[in-house]
Amino acid sequence: MVSIVDNLTEMVSLFSDVATSDPLSAVLLAVGALFVAAPSAALGYLAAGAFVDLITPESLGRSPPQQG
Repeated sequence: MVSIVDNLTEMVSLFSDVATSDPLSAVLLAVGALFVAAPSAALGYLAAGAFVDLITPESLGRSPPQQG
């Protein structure tokens, strides 16, 4: 567990060095982060919707009107 924390702190340091070295690098880093964050957020939204659908009862609300 300690090595994971050490790796994360080292990764933040390395990414900040890359982002501050050149303005284009900062833009590319931000776009890459967006390409990772947007699909992750979409997947989280879909998973949360599936979980809510799983735990809600099917008979929520009133029954449909009778025809005929």
